[in-house]
Amino acid sequence: MSDPVRLTRSDGIALLEMARPDTRNAFSDEIKSGLSDALQTLTEATDLRALIFTGSDGVFCAGGDLKAMLERHRSGHKNTAEDMRNRMLELHVWFKKLRDLPVPVIVAVDGPAFGAGLGLALCGDIVLASDRALFSASFTKVGAVPDCNLMWSLPRVVGQQRAREMFFTARTVDAQEALRLGLCMEVLPAEKLLPRAKEIAAMMENVSPTAYALTKEIMAHAMQADSDTILKMEADAQAKCLTSEYHLDAIGRFASKTPPAFNFK
Repeated sequence: MSDPVRLTRSDGIALLEMARPDTRNAFSDEIKSGLSDALQTLTEATDLRALIFTGSDGVFCAGGDLKAMLERHRSGHKNTAEDMRNRMLELHVWFKKLRDLPVPVIVAVDGPAFGAGLGLALCGDIVLASDRALFSASFTKVGAVPDCNLMWSLPRVVGQQRAREMFFTARTVDAQEALRLGLCMEVLPAEKLLPRAKEIAAMMENVSPTAYALTKEIMAHAMQADSDTILKMEADAQAKCLTSEYHLDAIGRFASKTPPAFNFK
């Protein structure tokens, strides 16, 4: 059997794929373990410039592994409220690494992004969707609350009222509605989805990692901090950037009309 999660790299671009389309990339223990291992590798990479995160064979992630959940309930093994909370906290360890990765994360959604899959998709800085992509906060259908940070991320994307509607109805949103709501930036034919993600990632390959990391960090606070706080964060970040080797090299190259090169460490 192939690995449940595949991580490949080309230059500074990494491609992370959930690769169990036969189970619709259900959020199984093996998928979660594979994502955890991959994200540990990515957080240790010093030459990473962008990440593309996707599913395989027309499936992004259909949410929780309901069959495994049922088996745990029937067996009673590690099935107390404390056990469930510990499982969620274990998930948060690697989930926050994905959310806080100091490089742009481009998510390419083909097929369903349901439940936890929607939460994973909204970890992205840029979300692209195929024309057959489907999105749903499907938790109430199985008697659960939204997780994977969706109660934070979804209202910030679609607004409080629409987020409540999606949570309470658990309805499915197709690709064109997702585009209108802001759940994705572009909708493309399925065969053009990954090439488009790679095209965008290539534009981010020759960049200052310091500038990208600081921009992403500040943007994470932009919807909740006041204007003066953001001004201070911008000033502190700019002080770091404008005294970095990346900036000094870049302005020297600009003056000599040569292309920038941020691929040194």
